[in-house]
Amino acid sequence: MRKKLRDKIRYGAGGLVLYSILLPVKLLPLNLLLWGGRCLGRLAYYVDRRHRKIGLENIKMALGKEKPPQELKRIIKENYCHIAQGGFEMLRVMEYGKRYAYLLAMEGKENLDKALAKRKGTIGIIGHIGNITLLLQKIVNEGYPASVIAKVPKDKRVARFMQQLRDRSNMGTVLPKPKSLAVKRALASLKREEVLIIPIDQNAGKEGVFVDFFGRPASAPAAPVVFAQRTGAPLVPMYIIREGRKRHRLIIEPEVPLVNTGDKEKDLITNTQRLTRVIERYVRKYPSQWWWMHNRWKSKPPEK
Repeated sequence: MRKKLRDKIRYGAGGLVLYSILLPVKLLPLNLLLWGGRCLGRLAYYVDRRHRKIGLENIKMALGKEKPPQELKRIIKENYCHIAQGGFEMLRVMEYGKRYAYLLAMEGKENLDKALAKRKGTIGIIGHIGNITLLLQKIVNEGYPASVIAKVPKDKRVARFMQQLRDRSNMGTVLPKPKSLAVKRALASLKREEVLIIPIDQNAGKEGVFVDFFGRPASAPAAPVVFAQRTGAPLVPMYIIREGRKRHRLIIEPEVPLVNTGDKEKDLITNTQRLTRVIERYVRKYPSQWWWMHNRWKSKPPEK
């Protein structure tokens, strides 16, 4: 009962904070907003003890053998700044659309065009690295019909606001629940030859498949590979990174060929592992831009 009350207060406060910052986001220059984001991020690092602990534990587990403790701490501090800046950028860019298109460069567009030329739709594989809201905006701005499988925030006001932003940018949304309806809508998106964007780097719980991620088993969504097996839609990794103060680059990689040995269960794990390796490569290259505060390894594989 107490936990439910705490969660209600926390999520309610989050919604109030979101709406309280909308006016300054609309009025202040972008450079000033980004500076404010860095300041807010630094403050959050010291105040948010719970998520700071999760982030430090995660990065120590993943990169502790490669980087000294002080470097890991610096990365998490920078990560807080990146996330805070990303929140302001998301609100500004989604609000004003193509006005900020010059800040979003694109590399590898030919890879997406080649995949879509197969006329089976395309499954865009992403992780929570960089500002993924800007990634979605860039895909739409370039004229690609697209939908994203997006989790629903627990605070209803935040969920409603995020949906309004996606609607405004002409980005379709496939909600993960109910599952049967989500599958139907995802397959319909591919049938319409859209880009169906699926994040694969967060804990998928019991419904996921277990793969190796930074040397530890992690539950990853099975949906991208299942959809590719069913439809023949190509799997195309993409990610966005911050470059300098306010510019970003969306990088689209070549299709990851689907392994097909005839053993669907084995192929599901093999292909999901290959996609997870791509995400791990991104994280190693840009560690301060990944979402370390998520409990990625929460689910444990069943005991044999």
